[in-house]
Amino acid sequence: MSVGLVAKLDEISAKFPDKAAFIYWQASKWRTLTYKQLSDRSDQFAGAIRMLGFKPGVHAALMIKPGVEFFALAFALLKTGVVPVLVDPAIGLHNVTRCFEESKPEIYFGSPLTDLLRSIYGWGKGTIRINVTLSDLNRLILKKVRSPGFSPYISPALAGSSPAAIIYTSGSTGLPKGALYTQANFAAQIDMLANTFHIRQDEIDLPAFPLFALIDCLLGITAIVPDMNFPAPAKVNPARLLATIDEFGVDNMFASPIMVDRLAAYCLRQGAKLSSLKRVITAGAPVPVQVLEKFRGLLADDAQLFGIYGATETLPVTVVESREVLAETRYKTEQGAGVCIGRPVKGSNIRIISISDSPIPEWSDSLELPSNSVGEITAKGPAVTTSYVGRPEADRLAKIKDGEEIVHRMGDLAWFDAQGRLWYCGRKSQRVETSRGTLYTEQIEGIFNAHPLVYCTALVGVNNEPVLWVQLEAQAHNADKAKIKQELLALGEKHEQAVHVRTFLFLSRFPTDVRHNSKIIREKLTMLAQKRLA
Repeated sequence: MSVGLVAKLDEISAKFPDKAAFIYWQASKWRTLTYKQLSDRSDQFAGAIRMLGFKPGVHAALMIKPGVEFFALAFALLKTGVVPVLVDPAIGLHNVTRCFEESKPEIYFGSPLTDLLRSIYGWGKGTIRINVTLSDLNRLILKKVRSPGFSPYISPALAGSSPAAIIYTSGSTGLPKGALYTQANFAAQIDMLANTFHIRQDEIDLPAFPLFALIDCLLGITAIVPDMNFPAPAKVNPARLLATIDEFGVDNMFASPIMVDRLAAYCLRQGAKLSSLKRVITAGAPVPVQVLEKFRGLLADDAQLFGIYGATETLPVTVVESREVLAETRYKTEQGAGVCIGRPVKGSNIRIISISDSPIPEWSDSLELPSNSVGEITAKGPAVTTSYVGRPEADRLAKIKDGEEIVHRMGDLAWFDAQGRLWYCGRKSQRVETSRGTLYTEQIEGIFNAHPLVYCTALVGVNNEPVLWVQLEAQAHNADKAKIKQELLALGEKHEQAVHVRTFLFLSRFPTDVRHNSKIIREKLTMLAQKRLA
């Protein structure tokens, strides 16, 4: 399977040599890198990596700004078997230090800026043996790789179980963890995405997350690298985004909910439509219903707007289309059912088990709960990563041995309905224990999010009592909060599970995760509530 992964790019470049793999913004103009150029460039990088003596299995910190050179280098590492360690600096510079202490990279691919940060914060101290910049690689390519007599790079034969990459989580609920992807995990993920969304090779995609730009190439489609700061989707310029979509007739877009929100608001102000888009895929968190409704109205009637559920450890897990949400499930969400995240994708075995904070060494069928029971989501399948790097305790808490396979505990709570749909109820670690029982964040928040002036809410617990944070719609920031509080109290009184939510706090913007800017970090809101209520 790994050879198929490595060979896939070469096969596509041979079939479509002049087709654009990437269209990217550089030096004030759009430029194109064809599949043949990408394949050749990755081969050149791979040749330089070979000249430097790097062997398969060696860990390499990849701290270069996402762009076409980053993507070509990532493919070169995949070809050589050198394992890239992908850490987002936005998780916090001290956290990067801890991540490198765990993953133990021996090679550091960086830039002058990230190399300076490495020296200041001690990234990889004691394990990194060599620093390499793109300039270093390019000099070696000019001097050796392109010289007469240099043999073309031949990828080593790598087993499906060989490590392919270490991808760190965003750390929205604690210190980021490095999920170890094998060659087989990546291959399965690509197949599942292609089959779930029926992706065709004539499509043009705008991926707002770097990993999906790499996946685009292995699917044989053209990726438009947006003129945006990847680690901060909330800061995207919607005018540039709209202009890019229109200029290239983008068919597909992968975006976080906050990007969808920003783009929808801008298009509505400008009276613009998104007529070229045939498919939009969102991930990172459920899109608020009011945003989903606005964005749906900007698309053509036959366009599809999907939400996918998954995690760094495995993706995709479930999928739901917006029409089902807007026509049906939204109303159940307002009644406290949680958020419908759809049905499991083909190739993903999803089961709900009893809620527990303890390790589960071995799988037993007795763990599985029947439909309509809230429990923890588990996933098993070829795309599921089986371990973290340097975190044995995290493995004990998140992994269950099931014969020769590993079941991953998602850390999320949900229940299956009679139609086989999964209803997300919130993070297991964020459930609120009260003197009157357990409350699940998404179930309670869905009730109060139905208020017309509320953008979103966040449930936390203080001294075993529920506290609800409220973020109002932008146009309602100057509204009478005392009146809104009374209306929220009245909403809660209609629902048995929400009737004891009596404390409401207002905040103009909630803290969110660094990767998607969409997941609410309730741990920070808990600490803030403790201070406010002291």
